[in-house]
Amino acid sequence: MEHLALTAKNILKGSGLAPLADGCVIVSDGKIEKITTKEAFFRESTDHCRVMDFGNCTLMPGLIECHNHVGMDARLPQHLESMEGPEAMLALTAVKTLHDDLMSGVTTARCMGDRFYLDVTCRNEIKKGTLTGPELLVAGIGMRGIHGHGYVGLGHSGTEEFRKRSRENLSKNVDFLKVFLTAGSPPLAPGWIPYYMTLEEIRTVVEEGKQLNKMTCAHCIGGKGLQLGVEAGVDVFDHIYCINEEQIELLKKHNKWVVLTSGIFLDPEREPFCPPAFVENVHKNRELVFRCVSKAVTSGLRFTIGTDAYHTFLYKEVAYACDMGAAAVDAVKGVTVNAARMCRIDDKTGTLTEGLRADIIAVRGNPLENVSCLAAIPFVMKGGRIVKDETAAGNREAAIF
Repeated sequence: MEHLALTAKNILKGSGLAPLADGCVIVSDGKIEKITTKEAFFRESTDHCRVMDFGNCTLMPGLIECHNHVGMDARLPQHLESMEGPEAMLALTAVKTLHDDLMSGVTTARCMGDRFYLDVTCRNEIKKGTLTGPELLVAGIGMRGIHGHGYVGLGHSGTEEFRKRSRENLSKNVDFLKVFLTAGSPPLAPGWIPYYMTLEEIRTVVEEGKQLNKMTCAHCIGGKGLQLGVEAGVDVFDHIYCINEEQIELLKKHNKWVVLTSGIFLDPEREPFCPPAFVENVHKNRELVFRCVSKAVTSGLRFTIGTDAYHTFLYKEVAYACDMGAAAVDAVKGVTVNAARMCRIDDKTGTLTEGLRADIIAVRGNPLENVSCLAAIPFVMKGGRIVKDETAAGNREAAIF
């Protein structure tokens, strides 16, 4: 069995992302076998090992994208309306977005619902090795009120419709259930955030999921819908654009997770691909969203980070978290350590820890000092397999020891 030794100036090790200077990660059979120093490796190793030296790079865990859709691509015009398109077109989109995400350093993605169970199919094919992409955690069909928001979700009304769809999702072995509780963005008339599910409907979904030990996650920007979600037992709240201090404390009290997708409001480069009315609302509410989410970030509330289908741009969301007051280490944990914890996969990935899956990326620089180095990731390993290498290490002849 071949062992591969990756050496670099810095290695971000363990759940604390503690820097290990001049470190070495030994990979075997798809997993991290050992983490040591370069000096100790060359002094003590007796196994045959192929060595790749990444010089001044930093080795760190592969990124975990915490809010994605495989069949939607926010880099394209009319991407919201495209969700009404035929299954074949959405599948073609998915093939590209999955490849692009993996090449950008995303080795795991949390997919928040897709039409036609496209995310489930892609997850299964990736596991078989017939499709290229990150490992996927999937929700299947997102559930919304028939009168409610949710481009990706399908409409339901009454507890039995939500129960039936939940069970259909669970029959596909989804990893969690997804509901749309509120409007998608702050309303043009301030002071009220519409919500579209009753407490009984939300509770029905949560209870169905709990029977199989599955989480329920919610699209929710704040307001009364958030309070009902907490009462019903929802585990994770995505977006929180309009959260207030009382709701922050409510989430902290109940030990809930939130997922930040701030670029929808903070990144002007997304605007050309969105409908004019949506862009108008973004401009009107940009400061409000920045203020609300900043309070959540600096409050100690547990957060992770996603792009909401802005594929390859996860690094921007990490930078926005820092702009809103997060320490660089906490922002990076939002796409690694804490992302794995929220997704309940920290026993498999999310850290460079002996025994875990060898999901490893190399970056030029140190993201704990400057998160912008995540913008261009030259080396990606997923499950011990090198899927991208644009570093000098990839051009060197392997040394055998």
